[in-house]
Amino acid sequence: MPQGYRKHGKVLKLNRALYGLRRSPILWQKTFYSSLIEIGFTPVPHEPCCLTHNGILIFFYVDDIVVAYKKDREPLVQKLLQKLKQQYNLEGGNELQWFLGIRILRDRDRKIIWLSQSTYIDKIANLAESSQPNSTPMSHEELLPYGDRASYSQINLYQRKIGSLLYAAVTTRPDIAFATSRLSRFLTNPGPKHHAAADRTLLYLKRYKDLGLQFGGTGEDNFTVASDASFADNTIDRKSSQASVVCSKS
Repeated sequence: MPQGYRKHGKVLKLNRALYGLRRSPILWQKTFYSSLIEIGFTPVPHEPCCLTHNGILIFFYVDDIVVAYKKDREPLVQKLLQKLKQQYNLEGGNELQWFLGIRILRDRDRKIIWLSQSTYIDKIANLAESSQPNSTPMSHEELLPYGDRASYSQINLYQRKIGSLLYAAVTTRPDIAFATSRLSRFLTNPGPKHHAAADRTLLYLKRYKDLGLQFGGTGEDNFTVASDASFADNTIDRKSSQASVVCSKS
């Protein structure tokens, strides 16, 4: 029962979803998804929260909604939004600047979009227990399982660090993907060395927080791509690691 309505020995029947309950997000997703289907949107395969309609793209995460379209679609967009406003209280409608903690920067003349998480990085960097800046996300030293037993508080703190790093790694900072993947191996029993390695990645992000992903541009992509693999660098199971590097030629 929700706080304020708890009664010992009683069971409540839920007629409608309440904010904060476990099933509320999926019920909202199904409801809003159905509304979009009714007004003519078509789902993108394998992307349940992304739909299209006559050159209009709409995607959402809970109640954060983005509508992308070309200027000539403006009348149709307004017509569709009016239909949605008949069912929901919609706010916003301004040019996209933030989405899920990601800042969107645009250069319309050069047709370039940058995605940055500098503000988010400033926030998660406070989880680091040291202040030594680093120029690389991880060291060459191999991380091995902790021989002792970590306390609950240390496990919780380590999981917060890695969870925060994972969000950055899968959105705008692929440069920490490998380091974060390695650190994720020790979520259930991290030791001091694992905490130090996680702090190194956090402080690396803080040092280069202004880096972001760039999309678009009028010229051709000018990148050099290289990949390589180690040979049984994991001393525990003798598995190899593979990595790639993408660098600008300019």
